[in-house]
Amino acid sequence: MINLFVDSFGFSKQGAIAASSQLLHVKTPEKALSVLNFLKAKGFEAIHIHTIINKCPHLLAANVEKNLVPKFKLFEDLGLSKFDLGAVISAYPTIVTYSLNKRLLPNILFLKNYLDPKGVLKFLKGQGRRLVSNRLQSNVRFMESQGIGGSKLRALLLKRTALFEVKSIRLIEITEKVKELGIESHFKMYSHAVGFMSSMSKETWQRKFKFFKSFGWSEEDIRTAFQKVPVIFCFSEQKLQKTMDYFINELKYDEKYLCFHPHIFSYNLERRLIPRINLLKVLRSRKLLEKDANLSTICVLSEKAFLERYVLRFGEEAENLLNIHKGNKENSRN
Repeated sequence: MINLFVDSFGFSKQGAIAASSQLLHVKTPEKALSVLNFLKAKGFEAIHIHTIINKCPHLLAANVEKNLVPKFKLFEDLGLSKFDLGAVISAYPTIVTYSLNKRLLPNILFLKNYLDPKGVLKFLKGQGRRLVSNRLQSNVRFMESQGIGGSKLRALLLKRTALFEVKSIRLIEITEKVKELGIESHFKMYSHAVGFMSSMSKETWQRKFKFFKSFGWSEEDIRTAFQKVPVIFCFSEQKLQKTMDYFINELKYDEKYLCFHPHIFSYNLERRLIPRINLLKVLRSRKLLEKDANLSTICVLSEKAFLERYVLRFGEEAENLLNIHKGNKENSRN
């Protein structure tokens, strides 16, 4: 078997020894070769095959006709291309070790109640491993009991899939915590808040809460920021600190300003905020602004809208202002 791993799957000698140690019960290479030939016949690329066997060497002991053919047919019938099928299974090869009738098919049929065919494909390609979660159905039903359905539930299934793997008791804790922070289940931000919180451990959440307090924010301030933009708890502490430092030390803003305008944290400091703020300084110095710009508003504008409002409308000054803005963006990246 060691030679098979080296010659057919491109393993190193050491890797082949480790992988073959999981297949001591396989006495001859015929079954492994049948799996290899099956994957090749399905159009799997060499990199996919190597990754699959490296992650799940015991797959080589599978019965092709009994175990693999029906499961691959299920995925193909859903519309997965050969390349996508290779990508999905190489990302999570144990997906084909689960029961077709007890896990894969029931969960796919369940998903079809909430997602259209393209949505099911997107779910598989993006989060194939969630398909075998034994908590998927119960957690979806729990979210429905919280009043989350339709487009909001579809968005969670496609973008916040970690939510559907957490234990039931943890999911209840998350929803209660979100409500405790002032976001009720009928609020627009509720599903977003639950989705974001599900991606963090309790320890991470507590650390972030303590981190926001280091800004001089009270618990009520943190609640206010969370209610407006729940995703701020998912941002790295480095990103949050850099933005806060810039607003306090460079712009001389009060530390509470970002509490009431937390969406500012969502934008890249060097590539978006600083270049725009520096251009506004130029406009003020040239007395081109009829009224001062609202900082919390200019960061939201698309680049096109920003240029139209603060560069292109200034006639003869426009070309020079555009060059300054481009220079600001280049300098801030260096």
